Parts: sequence; C-alpha cells; structure tokens
Amino acid sequence: MIEKLLTWVLLNLNLFWEDRTFGAKRSSGWSGVRKENIKSFCELCEKKGGLLRPLELHHIFPFYLKPELELEPSNFITLCRHCHLHFAHLGSFKSYNVDIKKDALLWQEKRRTRP
Repeated sequence: MIEKLLTWVLLNLNLFWEDRTFGAKRSSGWSGVRKENIKSFCELCEKKGGLLRPLELHHIFPFYLKPELELEPSNFITLCRHCHLHFAHLGSFKSYNVDIKKDALLWQEKRRTRP
C-alpha cells in the first residue's frame, strides 16, 4: 500500500514540475474545448476519474509540434494521469505515442474478451 502511495505521489509531482508544453503557449480557447471534450473515464484503463484519479485530455500529436491540431477533437483522448504518462508518452513527456487511440481500443477489447 505504501509503495502504491509513493508511486502516486512521485507521478503527480513529476506532472506538476515538468514543463509539458515545452514553452508553447496554449490557445485562449483551450479551456472551453477541454471542458467540452473530456470524458468522465480514462479511455485506456476505463476507470472513472475522480479526486485521486484526475483525468487529462491528451493531445495525440503534441500541440507544440502541431499547433494547428491543438483544438482538433480528433487529436484528443481522455486519460488518467498514469495512462497519460506511461502509455501516451511512453514514460517521458519528451516522447509521444501516435497509436494511443488504437492501443486504447486494443486494451478495451482485451478486457472484454479476457478468460
């Protein structure tokens, strides 16, 4: 239990301190678009969001690389912080996984058909 809590604390500190925008400026419309598009559950692990499991609207192609897709709903997926860092960014916000939507569908199917 303590190990799980420690992992959660370290993950959240990493998300708080690390500059995930790499200096890029968000559009003034981002807050509204985020509210309209974020789901109530993580699309990868399918767990409901909450106080201890905050959800994030992840850009599949990072907006600092493709600013024209910053407000494009087809470029979003809702993820919990754990799945966001470990699956969408492969453990580092300096990386990104363009197949995250396919991966989410694959894991959903695996859970539905598990023995």
